[in-house]
Amino acid sequence: MFDFYYPIWYTKNDKYNFFKKEEKMFYLIKGKIFMNGNEIIFLILTLAIGIVGGYLTDKKKIPAAFMIGALFAVAIFNIVTDRAFLPTSFKFITQVATGTFIGSKFRTEDVKMLRKVIIPGMVMVVLMIAFSFILSFIMSHFLGIDYMTSFFATAPGGIMDISLIAYDFKANTSQIALLQLIRLISVISFVPFFTKKCYERSQNKKVNFEKEIEKEINEEEKTLNKTEKSFAFTIIIGIIGGIIGYFSHLPAGTMSFAMAFVAFFNVRTQKAYMPLPLRKIIQTFGGALIGARVTLADVVALKTLVLPIILIIVGFCLMNVLVGFFLYKTTKFSLSTALLSASPGGMSDISLMAEDLGANGPQVASMQFLRAIFIVGVYPLIIKLL
Repeated sequence: MFDFYYPIWYTKNDKYNFFKKEEKMFYLIKGKIFMNGNEIIFLILTLAIGIVGGYLTDKKKIPAAFMIGALFAVAIFNIVTDRAFLPTSFKFITQVATGTFIGSKFRTEDVKMLRKVIIPGMVMVVLMIAFSFILSFIMSHFLGIDYMTSFFATAPGGIMDISLIAYDFKANTSQIALLQLIRLISVISFVPFFTKKCYERSQNKKVNFEKEIEKEINEEEKTLNKTEKSFAFTIIIGIIGGIIGYFSHLPAGTMSFAMAFVAFFNVRTQKAYMPLPLRKIIQTFGGALIGARVTLADVVALKTLVLPIILIIVGFCLMNVLVGFFLYKTTKFSLSTALLSASPGGMSDISLMAEDLGANGPQVASMQFLRAIFIVGVYPLIIKLL
């Protein structure tokens, strides 16, 4: 059972509308909407391609393999066939699952640590906004993009949130959506490789990255109370938190509330439990959701935005490195945790990578939440004042 209304980009007039699909892909039955046979087939096919892409990438020992592999496999499938299909409810499922998984990792020491990083987290956001404004200045003055579109195209926030706000400012929402998608894909592709290299160099010796991380995860798994009852309670609490977060309409509310509810439950009882193999499934969903957004129209539009795209890729990767090392030097975060915390990618996507890259998942998710809240809340106010 899925949503009746879908967000559709109407590029002719640069408007963002919610309207029923022309293809009559859904049937209305007693007030509820169900997928038809073709949609079920394409849903299964999309997920299968994502899983295969993740599996093959994992065989190549690529960091965050299931997310990156699913992303590119589904993107290629959608570019070639325009048939990748994941209903909007999958975003909700992925966000709840991500928040629940990360929340189950929260310990009392993580809560104590977070109290000490609120100020560095706010400084991180200020640095990100300043860096974004520099990129927008270059884009508007030298690359032929109007200044309002440039401001939002370089904002390190969520694609949906930033695009909706940009529409109110009369910016070119189709260009913003495309450049924000490029930003998301480039960061998610860059961060795992760079973090892996930094992790290996920080050991002062040659280590097998994958075996080190696997060893750490297995050791943690041994300390958990693996029971079906704990798993069921954790899932229920995460779903309740996710539903409340969804209706709160806060940026990243679904994931954040699911994480907070489960984290509170775990800190108080130490009973929260999510099986580690679920991480790969959630990563596959996250990668497939991003890949399904990439269309042939996006690829064609790239030729008109070559220089802005290069600026976005180089600028945001450089932002990630500089702000990440700032956090590393000013907090007690490990280098992996600092780099992922400063990553201007999707909150759920970056948080899911944490354990694969030897980072602290709860700390990364909390810093990412600070970024999401402040960017969506403060960025429009700053633009209004300019």
